[in-house]
Amino acid sequence: MLFRKMLRDMSRHKTQFLSIFIMAFLAVYIYSGVGGEWLGLRKSADNYYDKTNLADVFLYGSGFSEEDSEAVRNTDHVTAVERRLEIDASAKLDGTPNITLFFVEKNEISSLYLVEGKNFDLNDTEGIWIDKRFADARELSVGGTMEAVYNGFTIEKEIRGLIYSGEYVFDSGGSEMTPDFYTHGYAVLSYKAFPSYDLPVYNTLLVTADESDITRLEESIDHALSGGYSVFLTQENHASVNTFNSEILQHKMMGDIFPVVFFLIALLTMLTTMTRIVTNQRTQIGTLKALGFKKGKIMRHYISYGFWLSLAGALLGIITGPLTLPHLFYPSMSSFYTLPEWTPAFDISFILAAAILAATCTFVTYLACRKLLRDMPAITLRPKAPKVTTHSALEKTRLWSRFGFNTQWNFRDARRNKIRSIMAIIGVFGCTALLVCAFGMNDTMGDLKEWQYNILYQFESKLSIEDTADAEQINKLTDELNGELLMEGAVEIKGSGEKKTGTLTVSDNVTLIKFTDDNRNFIELPEDGVMLTSKMAEILDVSLGDEIRWHIYGNEEWVSTTITAINRDPTSQGITLTKNYLEELGFDFTPTSILTSEMASGKYDGVTSILSISEIVTGWDDFTEAMMLMVYILIAAATILSVVVLYNLGLLSFTEMEREMATLKVMGLKSGKLRSLLLTQNIWFSIIGFVLGIPAGIWLVDIICSSSGESYDFPIKLHLLNLLMSFCITFGLSVFVNLLFSRKIKRLNMVEALKDAE
Repeated sequence: MLFRKMLRDMSRHKTQFLSIFIMAFLAVYIYSGVGGEWLGLRKSADNYYDKTNLADVFLYGSGFSEEDSEAVRNTDHVTAVERRLEIDASAKLDGTPNITLFFVEKNEISSLYLVEGKNFDLNDTEGIWIDKRFADARELSVGGTMEAVYNGFTIEKEIRGLIYSGEYVFDSGGSEMTPDFYTHGYAVLSYKAFPSYDLPVYNTLLVTADESDITRLEESIDHALSGGYSVFLTQENHASVNTFNSEILQHKMMGDIFPVVFFLIALLTMLTTMTRIVTNQRTQIGTLKALGFKKGKIMRHYISYGFWLSLAGALLGIITGPLTLPHLFYPSMSSFYTLPEWTPAFDISFILAAAILAATCTFVTYLACRKLLRDMPAITLRPKAPKVTTHSALEKTRLWSRFGFNTQWNFRDARRNKIRSIMAIIGVFGCTALLVCAFGMNDTMGDLKEWQYNILYQFESKLSIEDTADAEQINKLTDELNGELLMEGAVEIKGSGEKKTGTLTVSDNVTLIKFTDDNRNFIELPEDGVMLTSKMAEILDVSLGDEIRWHIYGNEEWVSTTITAINRDPTSQGITLTKNYLEELGFDFTPTSILTSEMASGKYDGVTSILSISEIVTGWDDFTEAMMLMVYILIAAATILSVVVLYNLGLLSFTEMEREMATLKVMGLKSGKLRSLLLTQNIWFSIIGFVLGIPAGIWLVDIICSSSGESYDFPIKLHLLNLLMSFCITFGLSVFVNLLFSRKIKRLNMVEALKDAE
C-alpha cells in the first residue's frame, strides 16, 4: 500500500522527482564517464609500458662502452641496463621524411610492440621493424623495402613488421605541437644490421631500477660513469610520457570537479521537495500513526523516495557513462596519441560515488521527515501552525517604506523560505560556473591561437632542413626563398637547485618570430646572455639577472649564462639566444629550419618537410579538439542544469505560494502581476548566483589550464561578450521558465487554495 502511495506521489510531483533523477544521473554519468575515459587511458598506458618494459631512466651521451654499461649495472638499485644506438636518418620517400633508427643490443628494455608481421629477431641482419603510424601514412607494408640515408651511406632493409613503441605514445617529430606521421617516423633494427657490421659507439643507455628516489639514483649513476654522459632523463620527464600524463591529469580534473555541482543540486532538490511533500501530507502521516503504523515504518516509506530515485539515476549513470562518454573523446585523441588499445576502464570508485549519492539523498530525506514524525498523532492531524516571523533590520528602516509591493513581498518570501532561496542561488551559481568555464576555455584557446600564430609567428612557411644538408644547399635555399635560419633543439637547464628539460631556440637575425613580455609588448632578443621564458623562470625559481647553467642535448658541455631577458611563450618553455652568442659559448650553429614569408611548395634539396602557417593552425585546432568537446558538453550540461533547477524551483515556489497567490488574486491582482512577482524573485536569485558563479568559473578554467603540463603557459581569457552571453542564457532561461507558469496562475482554483488550510 505504501509503495503504491509512493508511486502516486511521484506521479503527482513528477517534475521535482524527475529533476532529482536527472541531477543524480548527470553527476554519476559525468563522473563515471570521464573517469572511465581517463582511467582507461591510464591503464592502457601502464599496461603498454609494462609490456614493453619502458626504461625508468634514459642516459644520452657521446658513447657508452661495455665497461660503462657494466658500471651502471653494478650500481645499487639498478636492475637492468641495455645499450642502444639512436641515429636520425632520412627515408628515401617523397619529401625525404625524417626517420629515427634504433639499433638495439637486446630489445629487452623499451622493447618494440609488434602490431603486424614477424617477431623481432636479433640475428636478422636484413630486416627492419617500422612505426605503424608512419607506415600507414606512407602506405608501406610488411614484405616491402625501406631505404634510409645516414651520413652518406644508404641502409636498405626489408620490412619485417609494423610496430609501436612506448617512447612514442606522443611525438610531434620536431618543434611543433602536433604529430605529423607523414614526415616523421622511427624504426628498430638489430645491432647486427648496421651496414658496416661494425657498430659505432652506442649513444644511449636504457636503465631499469627499483629506486624511487631519483636524485639518489642519479648521484649513483653519475658517480659510476664519472659524469660521462650528457642527459639523465627519467621516465616521468620523457616528452611522450609527460605530455600524455598531463592530458590524463587534465581529464581527471574535469571529471572530479564538474559532477560536484550536479551532486549538490540533487541534494538540495531532494531536501526541498521532500520537505514540501511531508509538510503537505502531515494529515496523512497523522492518520497513518492513528491507524497504528509505527514511526519507523512511516520513516522508511518516506526516505525510500530519495533512495530509489537517486539509486536509479546513479545506476543509469554508472551503466551509460563509461559506455558512451569515453568514445566521444577517443577519435580525436587517437589522432595524436598512439596506444595499442583504446578501452574505457571501470573502477570501484564509480560504485562508491553512486552509493554515496544514494546514501546522502536518503539522509537528506530523513532530515526533511524527522521533525514531523516526532510529533504525536493528535498534533500531526492538526494543520501546521503558520511560521512566526519577525521584522528584519531592513524592514525597520525608513528605506523599507520606499520599496514597492513587489520588492517587499519577494524579500519576505525569501526570508520565510531560506532553503529554497539558497537552492535557487546555488543552482544558478553552478550553471554560471559551468558556462563561464566553458566560454573561458573557448576564449583562452582562441586567444592562445591568436597570440601564437598571428603575433609570435609571422612567417608563412617553415621548411625543416635535412641533417645531411650542407652549408651550400642551405644558403642557396635561404637566398632563393628570402628566408631566415633558425636552430631548434632541446636543452637541460639548472637553476636554484632545480633541473628541467626545455627547448633551445637560436636566431640568426630572425625577424619572422617575435617575442613578447607578460603584457604582450614586443621585446628584442639580447645580443649577450639568454632570454628565458617566464614559466621556466618560475619553475626554476630564477629571475632577470640570475645565472643559469645549461647544455644542449647530445653535448656534455655545460655552460653558465646570465638571464638578460624574460619572455612569455604559450606553447614552448626554454631559452632563446642569438647565433653570435651561441658561437661565443663555443657551440656550432646548426640550422634546423628555414622561415620565409613566402608560400613555399614543391620539392627542395636538403628539405625534409614544409609546413605552412595554415597547416600549423589546423594542427592546433585538431590538438584542442578533445578540450573543445568538453566545452560543448559543459555548455549542454549547464543549460540542462539551469532548466531543471529553475523550473523545479518555479514549480516549488508556485506550490508553496499557492494560497498567497489565491489571496492576492481575490484582492484584485491580475495574472500578469502575479507572474511578475515570481519573475522578480527568479531574477534576484539569478543575479546573485551569476555574480558568485563568475569567480568559480574562472577558477575552474585556471585548474584546467594549470594541469596542461609544464610545456604550456595558458593565461586565462574571458571576453566580455561571452560573459554577457552566459548572463543572457541564465536570464533567458529564468524568463522562459517563468512563462511556463502563466497557465497555472490563470487556472488557479482560488476557493480550493483558500479552503485547503482549514
